[in-house]
Amino acid sequence: MKFTLFLLICLLVSAGVGAFTSQVPITSIRQNAQLVETTPRKSNGRSLIRPPSTRKAAEKITEIPETYPIGRKKLIQKAREIDPSLKAGNTSGSYSTVGWSNRLGTVLTPAAIPGVYTACRPFLWNTIDVGCRMTVIELSTSTKSDKPDLFVHSPVLLDNPLKEALAKLGTVKHVISPNYEHVKFAKMWGEAFPEAKMWGCPGMMECEPEVNWTGEIPFSARPPSYESASSSPKPAPVEGMWDWEEIQPLHFDTEVNPFTGRAFFNEVVFYHTASKTLMTTDTYWNYPKEDGVTNSNYEDMEDFKSNDYGSWELAPALDGIPIGSRLWKKGMDKLFKPFYLNLMVKNDKKDEFKDIALFISGIGNGGWDVETIIPAHGDLVRGSSEFTKSVLKKHFNL
Repeated sequence: MKFTLFLLICLLVSAGVGAFTSQVPITSIRQNAQLVETTPRKSNGRSLIRPPSTRKAAEKITEIPETYPIGRKKLIQKAREIDPSLKAGNTSGSYSTVGWSNRLGTVLTPAAIPGVYTACRPFLWNTIDVGCRMTVIELSTSTKSDKPDLFVHSPVLLDNPLKEALAKLGTVKHVISPNYEHVKFAKMWGEAFPEAKMWGCPGMMECEPEVNWTGEIPFSARPPSYESASSSPKPAPVEGMWDWEEIQPLHFDTEVNPFTGRAFFNEVVFYHTASKTLMTTDTYWNYPKEDGVTNSNYEDMEDFKSNDYGSWELAPALDGIPIGSRLWKKGMDKLFKPFYLNLMVKNDKKDEFKDIALFISGIGNGGWDVETIIPAHGDLVRGSSEFTKSVLKKHFNL
């Protein structure tokens, strides 16, 4: 995972020891990262003995926020439909132990209505859990029987429980690796679903030739409603892609790695129109604070408690966050983010970067009306569009 190496270099540069960077090549160390093998529940149905410092007591559940009661009820109902442990009245799922990177212990967790699910997994780098999340969306199209086609964003390790859960939902139709770092399991998915279309971010086919790619998302892809100062026409969808009105792509074509002069993530973010959901991988993250309470890092925002804050059935609080994950959050928030915003945007693309950030935040003309943010790393954010605007505005320093 070359991003991890890059983050370490950013830490050293920020600490004033930039000379180190000339001695360390910017190469992929993806093999040093591994997805944690989840611990399945015993077949006899008995509860697992969970590791210490995971789940907090039930009294930590807060009142249902004013702006999100109906959505919560629907999500809880859907979660009980797809997980037998939750259906039986238990407070955690049947898939794995719980922790900050899979708070519920489910193979799939409903994330937004209609038809948006997440697969939350631990992801270790040198024993530090940095978390990883895949998103699955039910499309309006149907290839087989009466089940919907599925759009899979940022695939995680494909095990049997996940395969079975997906088969119950629909047909895996499109699998997207949205940036250079979120491609570890693409080959596995391509082999498991040979009829699915495998899509990568711009340049991915050259970087990962062993994957049986269908194609790439076009360079400078923009949503239909995006207004740009550029006179260049918007790239059209590649033949065989999903409907761009249903799931809208936006390519961050403004990035440069200051050490190589090339794009580092080359990320494409997506917006699901029906559920008003934004999906990101490494352009936005939301690692939890050490108190283990969902989105408590936004408690300084006006009316934040009226949105999706605190512990509830699908976002239970924890007894705390491991020290390695807490340190990772500090590195990302305090060091990498300013490094990215100040040094990883091309000088001649700074205005375009700001326009993109404004658009996905819902601030720019015709911008996305976001009510759910699904990052690959950290907790989901749900609530009013005004709340998500504030969250994204803060993240991008707008």
